[in-house]
Amino acid sequence: MAQEENKKSNNLIFILIILALLGVIGYLLFNNNQKSTKIEEQEKTIILKDDSLATKVAELEGLQLQYHSLQKQAADLGQRNDSLDAKIAELDNAIASLKKGNAVNMKKLNAQIESYKKDLEVKEAEIVKLREENKNLNSSIDTLKQDKAVMNDSINNLRTVRTDLQQKYELASILKAENIKVSVINAKGKEETDTEYKAKHIAKIKIVFTLADNKVAPKNTKVIYLQVIEPSGAPLFDSSLGGGFFKTSEGKEIPFTEKQAIDFNNTNQPVSFVYAKGGEYKIGTYTLKVWQDGNLIGTTSLVVK
Repeated sequence: MAQEENKKSNNLIFILIILALLGVIGYLLFNNNQKSTKIEEQEKTIILKDDSLATKVAELEGLQLQYHSLQKQAADLGQRNDSLDAKIAELDNAIASLKKGNAVNMKKLNAQIESYKKDLEVKEAEIVKLREENKNLNSSIDTLKQDKAVMNDSINNLRTVRTDLQQKYELASILKAENIKVSVINAKGKEETDTEYKAKHIAKIKIVFTLADNKVAPKNTKVIYLQVIEPSGAPLFDSSLGGGFFKTSEGKEIPFTEKQAIDFNNTNQPVSFVYAKGGEYKIGTYTLKVWQDGNLIGTTSLVVK
């Protein structure tokens, strides 16, 4: 009797163990199924996230191309816009960050994209305005050029290489020496005018000219330089007699014989230099050049026999 009861008890325990195992197996199967479903959903989310980021990257790259276009247009108009450079650099960083898969706040990103679009509209309007202003300035420069009757050789040479508006204005502002006349003063103080002069009769050289009409040049103090060049090609200059050096518009430093400051008033005013060498003049042809603001504005010669 006791043996049968033990047998029944063992069978019951065995059945309970089997039921417990079935329960565990069922739970594991259910839990595994839930994890598989969650993994599939996560994979779908990642795919959707990747597609969304790819779209945003493409959108940012499109905006960057528009900034590059505006940058080139500004450069073509002779302007540099640091804010455009900054936006392009900012977009470079944003695009690189997205491509690396860094975490991103989509709401914030969308707001930033809208900000870029509005900024582009403002920048495009600025370029249109700048292009119109340049067009008006070009028209003004053309009018000034028509008013300019004669240009000396140095101005013509500069015009071929200077293209921007400020440089064109500077060219139109250069003065010109007209009606240049040269004479000599002998030891007795008498002025002589001839085509050739004897060296022993020359005590001083006198050069007189007028400043041509120039409505563009500012009415202010101008420094006029006289350069007397000997037949050998050597310029005459002596610091004790008022000589020195000045720079040409090309940046070359050259000597001058004398200089004087005048108050330019655009009235065809006369200018004169009287130069005393302090010694006998060499036989040959002397060249006399007049400079202003680094530009050659007149030249003549003196023949000594």
